[in-house]
Amino acid sequence: MGNEQQMEELARERDTLKKLLADINSKYLEKIEELSLIRRIGDALRDITDVASVCTAIVTIIQQELDPDNCSLMLVDERGDLVLCAAKGAYDTTAAFFDDTSTSTRLASGSSVAGEVVRTGTSIIVHDVLTDPRFTNLPSMAVQVRSLMCIPLTVGERVIAVLNLSHTTPGAFTPDKERILSIIANSSATALENARLYERLRESHDRLARENIDLRNELGKTVSPDVIIGTSASFAEVMKKVRKVAGVDVNVLITGESGTGKELIARALHYASSRANGPLISINCAALPESILESELFGIEKGVATGVERRAGKFEQAHGGTLFLDEVGDMSAATQAKILRVLQEREVQRVGSAKTIPIDVRVIAATNRDLPAAIREGAFREDLYYRLKVVEIWLPPLRQRRDDIPLLANFFLKEFCRTHGLGEKWFSREALSLLRNAPWKGNVRELRNVVEQAAVLSNSETIKPEDLGLAQEESEGVRVVIPEGRFDYKTVISETVDKAERCLIRRALEQARNNRSRAAKLLGIGRRTLLYKLDRM
Repeated sequence: MGNEQQMEELARERDTLKKLLADINSKYLEKIEELSLIRRIGDALRDITDVASVCTAIVTIIQQELDPDNCSLMLVDERGDLVLCAAKGAYDTTAAFFDDTSTSTRLASGSSVAGEVVRTGTSIIVHDVLTDPRFTNLPSMAVQVRSLMCIPLTVGERVIAVLNLSHTTPGAFTPDKERILSIIANSSATALENARLYERLRESHDRLARENIDLRNELGKTVSPDVIIGTSASFAEVMKKVRKVAGVDVNVLITGESGTGKELIARALHYASSRANGPLISINCAALPESILESELFGIEKGVATGVERRAGKFEQAHGGTLFLDEVGDMSAATQAKILRVLQEREVQRVGSAKTIPIDVRVIAATNRDLPAAIREGAFREDLYYRLKVVEIWLPPLRQRRDDIPLLANFFLKEFCRTHGLGEKWFSREALSLLRNAPWKGNVRELRNVVEQAAVLSNSETIKPEDLGLAQEESEGVRVVIPEGRFDYKTVISETVDKAERCLIRRALEQARNNRSRAAKLLGIGRRTLLYKLDRM
């Protein structure tokens, strides 16, 4: 091979390499341009979470990068129609967002060039719209359109929007411009979808917040002091104190036998207070072992034990509202000490953490125990007792408010008939008399259960004594039963008097909440006389 032929071969190789290098360099610059554009789009859309701002930002970026005469963005709605949401023209100073979809331009699915893009999911370029019957002139196009480019914004397989670019010059949109617009569409589709999801979440949050307020208002009405049932003198005194205390932001201790409605009074205090819009958090201190109760009250940090995740305690959850501590008299000495510290310092420390968290909580506590007696026995802290008992509300047992029994029974009966779809029912006079005179050791809770059972099991509209499941012999009071054949006057009278005496003493002790001096005063006898009689009982 001669030198000339070798030189020609080398020249051809040089030209091939130069062309290859030029192609590589061109693609490299193209990729740099694409990355730069993606970065600019990301910077522009990164912190935007509302649809209006995202849409106007997209059309602004397109106007800056491609300089069309008009640019618009159309969202695909729930029906699959296209709705004009944002537009910007070459002579517009700012991008416009059309918030009112009822008056905005709307294109039916499948019609127009943009509709075809939605249907097929592919971009379309029309070099001269005068030759394309699919073209629909939009109001946002202030100039005579000749060329058009439409590109879909897709998330997964779904088209969520279409970008429309128009120009007054035929054939203005080249494949290079289509590539740039595709980059913008791909980079902005997720931002637009996220903004729509954010708006739906905000709408759901606002709706739930409004519903929550409405439910709180309704619940506040149902447990308002004005609608709690009871007209007896003893219960009227309770409700008078409830109304007076509700508006004062102090801790309250509710005492009384089990089943007297302590939680209902706690709810009434909360919903009649300035904290009514805050949370009402309840916890039964007797229902949990000490180790679990502590983490439930104060919270716990992740990793304190295997599988334990971080969670806030009841004190934190009740921030800005009320914490109801039920059966507070059953807490251990260690838990009592920690609650005392929280009440004193107004801050809580989670189990496993050294960090303290400030709290703003009103505490309402309840117990059926005699806390002064527990203090004397060393079972309850005196300092905690006075922290909890800024105001004490004692609930009388149902047997001391017998005038309220018919009201409560009829209220429960109406409620259960409605709940179980039983139709209208009512108590016979004999049934009401039996209810009124029953001992009700379980108080209002027991009455409620008896009424529900009677409502469900009775076979007629009238509830009779036998439907109640109460033994008439168990009714409280003095029953004089003289066996046939007995005529020993003095013995029968003595037994009857003893029985009446025991009944009176029990009632006096209940009324005085086991305070023997007060019970003796109620009976009109001396304290020593009462103690003597108690020893004989």
